[in-house]
Amino acid sequence: MNSADSGVLREVSSLIAERLCLDYPEERWPDLTRKLQTAATELGFDHSMAYARWLTEGEPATEDIEKLAGYLTTGETYFFRDKASFDLLEGKLLPSIAATRAATDRRLRLWSAGCCTGEEAYSLAISCARALPDIDTWKVSILGTDVNPKFLATAEAAIYGQWSFRSAPAWLQEGYFSPLPGARVLVHAAIRKLVHFECLNLAEDSYPSLLNGSNAMDIIFCRNVLMYFGPEQRGRVVSALHRCLLEGGYLIVNPAEATVALFPMFAMENVDGVILYHKVPRADIAGPSSHVEPKVAPFAEAAPEPARATRETSPRAPVPPSPSPPSPPSPPSPKFDSVAESALAVAKDLADRGRLEEALGLCRNVLAAERTNQEAYFLSAAIYGELGRLDEAVAALGRVLYLDQDCILAHHALGGLYKRLGKSRASRRHFRKAGELLSRRGRDEVLPGSEGMSCGRLLESISAMAGVD
Repeated sequence: MNSADSGVLREVSSLIAERLCLDYPEERWPDLTRKLQTAATELGFDHSMAYARWLTEGEPATEDIEKLAGYLTTGETYFFRDKASFDLLEGKLLPSIAATRAATDRRLRLWSAGCCTGEEAYSLAISCARALPDIDTWKVSILGTDVNPKFLATAEAAIYGQWSFRSAPAWLQEGYFSPLPGARVLVHAAIRKLVHFECLNLAEDSYPSLLNGSNAMDIIFCRNVLMYFGPEQRGRVVSALHRCLLEGGYLIVNPAEATVALFPMFAMENVDGVILYHKVPRADIAGPSSHVEPKVAPFAEAAPEPARATRETSPRAPVPPSPSPPSPPSPPSPKFDSVAESALAVAKDLADRGRLEEALGLCRNVLAAERTNQEAYFLSAAIYGELGRLDEAVAALGRVLYLDQDCILAHHALGGLYKRLGKSRASRRHFRKAGELLSRRGRDEVLPGSEGMSCGRLLESISAMAGVD
């Protein structure tokens, strides 16, 4: 490899790290070159270096970066991959959480982060259906996200060939799929309705967020994803995933992807040979010595109280207090232009932490004082959607469109809501309108109120969910 090519690969590696958080150090350049060559061939470039130079000479649009991601990330997955994790999920985690929620809000939220073509997200939904015989009385939401819109389009279609069932249990196809011509199968509608997909870049996009539904999670599967990131990026992603979980929630990763030191904000537990990262109060997290032999979390069968991991600590001799270091200066408090803006910021924070009724109450207070506050209607709609009160969510978004008939985010949200309600024509109409409005803007333009979501990302999301170009 000549010095010019080395320089280009160094630049494109830096671009990939910055925009996708994928790590391609020099020892992985041969692998990177192979992937760039595949992309170059399919995208019409003469060779890999021509494509790499094109990427680095300008500022690639979001669409170009997402196309690149499709060649760099692996679309290799199948149903119930890693049987031990799903056995634990179905046999202990879900029943334990359900026991604590049965008499309250009966809500359950799971996230497949890096869902690829959807097999893992649907596996989570099937596990919920098996663990909860009365699932129709629950508000179950499974989120599947990926940076690759082509993968998401496959996930939305929910049609799979036999290769997706390698190593899958024998009961799976017969119980949860309908046969199609060509040895393909379709996920049953009852399972599909539990799952929704969003285009989300773990390196760039905002989460937790009501807009993409990544807030207030009980369980996050993020397996075979962190291995693509560099150490610094892994830390940022894990911290964000921690914020996405409710207190008591679980993060499940592939232990081979990262060291235990990456998860200091979690309590690490070994349950039936599966490593879990448990979000508990910081005071309950054992010190570094506990990482040598992770403790086993005891799960009671249908326990009436929340399952909690026991953590044993050795007696320690008293240690004289050391002088406290000076406290760092407190960050400046955010400034708000009005009481309503301040109240809605608090409401959003409450919603992100799963305190939905409190958040909804604040939205109502704002609307009682300001009947034309679009942000309050939009936030109310997002909360109603999470509560499963879809008709009220639709009504709130209707208010937004009454105030601004060209509100892109409202049309986008209504497309998703009508899809969940099974109203395909209305869903397509709103997705189409959102697509038309977005096409008049630059792909990298960030929409106000979108938490950093670009027009290009929203277009890709629409394309994956509704087939709108």
